[in-house]
Amino acid sequence: MDLSQLTIPMFPLNMIVLPSETVKLHIFEDRYKQLIQDCLDNEAEFGIPYLQAKRLTRYGSQVKIKKILKQFPDGEMDVLIEGTTIFKLIEFSEVLSPKLYGAGIVATEPIEKGIHAIVLQELIIDYFSLTQNKLLQYDAIKSLSVYDIASQLLISAQEKYKLITHKNKTSFLTQHLKLILQIIKAEAELKDRFLNN
Repeated sequence: MDLSQLTIPMFPLNMIVLPSETVKLHIFEDRYKQLIQDCLDNEAEFGIPYLQAKRLTRYGSQVKIKKILKQFPDGEMDVLIEGTTIFKLIEFSEVLSPKLYGAGIVATEPIEKGIHAIVLQELIIDYFSLTQNKLLQYDAIKSLSVYDIASQLLISAQEKYKLITHKNKTSFLTQHLKLILQIIKAEAELKDRFLNN
């Protein structure tokens, strides 16, 4: 077996959690209460294969449990999870007997740190200065991954899915940022015109 392949518990959802991104989940089904408890007991991670229009796709997020935020008397809970990597689903079993939840064999992808494309670096600097009033340095950008940037863009699950499945993630992110910046600048121009009238 390839070293990058492993079997992990699965929780299919209509979401992509990018590496280092955090998300709150409300757990209410018995099988997923069991999954969360098993992961906590074994300090294990689990997979979220992406459901698109209620159909299982071949890609998803591997996540770890950061914190139990709230536990309810009936066993339901709110948990905070954090993305650790992206995977390609090799095989999926809906139930991993005797457990109630499913599992899958996944191949994880290495996360490349460092954004080296000059065009993308400049777009990132523009984006953060326009939207968050942050002045980023080129050196800081070089230590980030495309996923670090994408998680700041508040993009939809479908757009995240397009990113993680794209052969050239830098190119995808560059095009996406160009579009976002065009919209931001057009809105600013409209606002200025409105205020000046």
